[in-house]
Amino acid sequence: MKTLRLPAFVALSAVLAACGGGNGPGPAADYALTVKLVGVPAAPVSVKAGNTVLWNDTVTGTKTFTQLAAGTVVTVKGAAVPGFDVPAEQTVTVNATQTVTLTYTAQRGAAISPAKISGTVAGATFPAGYVLLGNTDGVSANSRGTLSASGEVDLKLVAPPSTGSSSTLLPPPFGGCTFTGTSTANPDIFRFSRLYAYSAQGDPLGEIQEELVAGATVPGSTVARIYSTVASRTSGTVDCGNSGSVVYDLDLKAGWNAVEYSAKTDVPTRLTLKSMDPAAASQLKGRLFESFVNVDLGTAPLTFAANETVSVPARFQQVGGVSGPVTLSTDVPGLTVEPARLTLPTLGAAQGQSAFVQGLGLAPQQLDTQLTFRYTGTVPGTLPFRLLLNDSAGRSVGGGFGTLSVQRPGIKLDLGTSVPEELVCQGETGAVRGQLVSLFGYAGPVTLSLKGLPAGVSAAPVQVTLGANTSTAVTLPITVDKGAPPIQRDVTIEISGPGVTSSVSLTLGVCPQRTLINNGGVAERGLASVSSGVWILTGIAETQTNNSYDQVLKRFTSSGVAATVTLPEVGQLVGLSSGDVVALPYANSGTQARLVRPDGTFTTVVTPEGVGQAVSDADGRLWYVGRDAADQRLVLTRWNPVTGEVAVMDRTRVYSQDNTKFLVSPDGKTLLYLAVSTDLPVVVDTVTGAVRDLGTRLERYPFFTAAIGNDGTIWFTDINNNLNRRDPDGRVSTVISTGTLPGPQNFIVIGLDAATPGVLWLQNGFKAIRLETSSLKMTPTPVGRISSMITSRNGGVAVVTYDGCATQACSHLTLLN
Repeated sequence: MKTLRLPAFVALSAVLAACGGGNGPGPAADYALTVKLVGVPAAPVSVKAGNTVLWNDTVTGTKTFTQLAAGTVVTVKGAAVPGFDVPAEQTVTVNATQTVTLTYTAQRGAAISPAKISGTVAGATFPAGYVLLGNTDGVSANSRGTLSASGEVDLKLVAPPSTGSSSTLLPPPFGGCTFTGTSTANPDIFRFSRLYAYSAQGDPLGEIQEELVAGATVPGSTVARIYSTVASRTSGTVDCGNSGSVVYDLDLKAGWNAVEYSAKTDVPTRLTLKSMDPAAASQLKGRLFESFVNVDLGTAPLTFAANETVSVPARFQQVGGVSGPVTLSTDVPGLTVEPARLTLPTLGAAQGQSAFVQGLGLAPQQLDTQLTFRYTGTVPGTLPFRLLLNDSAGRSVGGGFGTLSVQRPGIKLDLGTSVPEELVCQGETGAVRGQLVSLFGYAGPVTLSLKGLPAGVSAAPVQVTLGANTSTAVTLPITVDKGAPPIQRDVTIEISGPGVTSSVSLTLGVCPQRTLINNGGVAERGLASVSSGVWILTGIAETQTNNSYDQVLKRFTSSGVAATVTLPEVGQLVGLSSGDVVALPYANSGTQARLVRPDGTFTTVVTPEGVGQAVSDADGRLWYVGRDAADQRLVLTRWNPVTGEVAVMDRTRVYSQDNTKFLVSPDGKTLLYLAVSTDLPVVVDTVTGAVRDLGTRLERYPFFTAAIGNDGTIWFTDINNNLNRRDPDGRVSTVISTGTLPGPQNFIVIGLDAATPGVLWLQNGFKAIRLETSSLKMTPTPVGRISSMITSRNGGVAVVTYDGCATQACSHLTLLN
């Protein structure tokens, strides 16, 4: 009751008592009493005036009671707040306006025992049940304690652990981990870092950790229990490289031990285990599991032959204490379940029900029940299924898994892969190939049809006759019009015969029109963009020069092959701003390069010694890491293939020719040099020749890809394949987190568009992606298995795909804008 005024007869009684009768004026009834909380923002509080309840509810901060008569005796009592000591009850006589202060003091915690865990759980409310000692690998059934509805835990550790993963304290030889330090023994140990809370019926509810509130040497550390087979004194570090490390400072006794435990879950993980400070104290802190229902259907499959239904026992585990009505369904068409609705009571509500509660018509809690499944589908075979549970609002609250085995006559199409895909380009004809299989004696005609095809794509149905318990190869031709829009879509192959049907999903991609290169594969260095198309090393010629086979270069445009030339010893192509291309020899394979013009004619030029991977700038000069003729050290070098000028641009930094990469901006005025051996990337202004350190590490090279813009902005992927941007002022931000995108993501940064500012080209699997950097709009285009991909000088990208032709492995060129 939240009454603030005294009832009239109580006020009158107080007046008469104070005056000895009904004569004369009574005491004033206008005093106020304020209840003030200290130490907590809110707490349950009871306030009584004699036997009259003035307040029995939560007080937030302060609460004032007015019009109290002089001499009124008021009792103020605060209730429990998790983690704090309850303040003493206070009784005051009101003779003036005054304040009663309830001071809540944080609990210091309890002393720590190696073989006992007890106390009151704060942070979560559990129903009565039990607790088991556990870790991330499991629990020990021999370590079972009680858990009361008020949160009291009592667990005694007497017997050794029953189950769980044991290990030696120190790593075994040749196991990939090393120990640095000292140890008197290497015992077998069991380590447990938490308690798991369960309802009386065995529902997992949450976890409880013993947090250190005094005596901790590492911030945020908890108490862990270690069972050791023998005593050991160990000090040192176990280092497992990228897998993490463990720091020990332990004095273990044989049997159960309580130790300080800290786990830093960054990559790599770092664990710290130390002997407990004798003055250490702890407090139990609980956390409820995320609510969901786990349904155990057993391991036997649901077998349907001539039968229509199968009944199985099912156990419902209310993880995290979820309760209420749920609906049941499955994810397999034609497979239904009864009952379709169940009500899961609140855990603990039906435990030990009295006759009074049962008299209200409440049924006891039912965690074990029979479920009956009915299958009306016509697809034979064995496949997994999910039992789906939704709450009254249609939200998923869990479920279970099972296996469906249909042994009725039917048909199946096997496409030979778990994720079938087919790609057909504009103006071409492709085919879906598979194996049609008779199941459980089916025999007769079968029709296969492709449904859900995108615009401009056609496929005629295919009919075959299938013998009982046999299989036959089938081919479904697909034709794509020249004007069909590039798209990727899931389509369905429907398979039907008398009395039977089945279907298979297929991802169909329509790729843009492409040009045949007729080469088994093209590496990135065999591809160069010029203002008049793309030069490609297309293969080996029949002629030889100096006992080495010559190579064929072709210039491709959107109209096809525009020029062809045969040259010896070509290891790398570099396109120039003039429209020419430089054909460099392999490293250590001579000093003659060819300066090839758009029509295929060329001039032989002498290359400087040791030209490795090179890029060209806006003025047609090549930048690379070469050797200084004076002292043979590696230096940043610039070479003009037209004039022959060679200039050392920087000798102050450490450069490398191994695991290095040059990136160039679309306008050719900014270079970015990356190398494993350098701490900082190097930025070059090709106009002024100025060389400077980037000032920020782009770690994990060569395990990421990057591009640099005209303004110096760098776009790059990281170890988690997120796409990031480094602004010219050094700020780094994540632009696209792959964890927020559906499906697998494997971004490769190709470069910024040369003609359209604000467009970044990416590769993701079999797709070329055009990303508008302002809106982050991604336009994916399926192109096939990408061999190499570069930005074009006039805008867009040139993509070389490696495909299987009818009689040989070959490549195709796709030009995208």
